[in-house]
Amino acid sequence: MKRKKLLKQLSNYFDMDRRELCERRDKMKLLLKQLRQKERELKQRCKTEIDDDKLRRLKKHRATVHAQRVKGIKALKKMSCD
Repeated sequence: MKRKKLLKQLSNYFDMDRRELCERRDKMKLLLKQLRQKERELKQRCKTEIDDDKLRRLKKHRATVHAQRVKGIKALKKMSCD
């Protein structure tokens, strides 16, 4: 093997943690996108709901999803794969 190829393989072995971090970050971005969609869906359902009990439950569920999303965004900002 040539020197450049060997050095590239060696750097890949040393950068495994970085690669795994980047993959984890990408998965987290996807999950946060899904949570954002879920939150928007719950917001729409809250606008159309008539029953007070269901509305209260929907708002509580929406608040939980929002809190999870905010927590995930903070964790995502701490991760960097640059």
